[in-house]
Order: sequence, then C-alpha cells, then structure tokens
Amino acid sequence: MRNTKFTARFLTLSLLLAASAFAGNTNKGTLNIGQTVTVGGKQLAAGKYQLEWTGSGSDVEVTISDGKETIAKVPAQIVPLQKAQASSGYGTSTDAAGNAALTEIFFGGKKYELSLGGGSAATAPSDQTRGSN
Repeated sequence: MRNTKFTARFLTLSLLLAASAFAGNTNKGTLNIGQTVTVGGKQLAAGKYQLEWTGSGSDVEVTISDGKETIAKVPAQIVPLQKAQASSGYGTSTDAAGNAALTEIFFGGKKYELSLGGGSAATAPSDQTRGSN
C-alpha cells in the first residue's frame, strides 16, 4: 500500500513537470536588435529583449520587455512556415523618413514566425530588411 502511494505520487509529479516544461517554452523568446526600430509607436534601442505572446489561434498579442519592465505590447499573427528557420532574427521596413519599423520576428529551429501589426502592405520589398537575432 505504501509503495503504491509513492508510485502514484511520483507519476503525478512527473506528469506535472512534463506538462509545465512543454507549456513554458512555447510562447516565449528573445529578440536581439542591432539597430533602433519602432514597434507599436515605441522606439526600441539596439539590444536584447524578452518576448512573450498570448492569444488563441493565429492572432496573438506580443509583449516586449527589457527583462524588468514592459516596453511595448503589439498585435501579431503567428505565420506557419514550410520549414524551420536556420537562425533567429527579425525583419524591418523603412519609411520615407528612413525610420525602421519592426515587421517580423523569426526563431531558429521553429516552423513559425511572428508577423507584427506595424508592418505596412504598401511597403516596397526593396524597403524591407532582415537581421539576425
């Protein structure tokens, strides 16, 4: 009887740890920016940022923080990819004044990217750049 209780507790604990491991990594990431960019009306200086997104389906809200405080919250879409990205990075578009806006974030080894609501469909492909993360 004592052995059965121990086994049941051990299995329950194992399942809880496995479930939290899967849930903990799916909606978080990091972003290393090599230039000043605008996202959600806020300027992000070059540096490392923490990302977390919440939502259901492909529409999510991305929270960008510096590890201490939230800098911006922006709507985004999760875009599935044919194959996993080789490395992490980001994409920007440049407006007529030369300001860079963050338009996408992709993650090495993942088969999706985040397309941020700040990107404009009217931006010409020549005005778009991609950086490594």
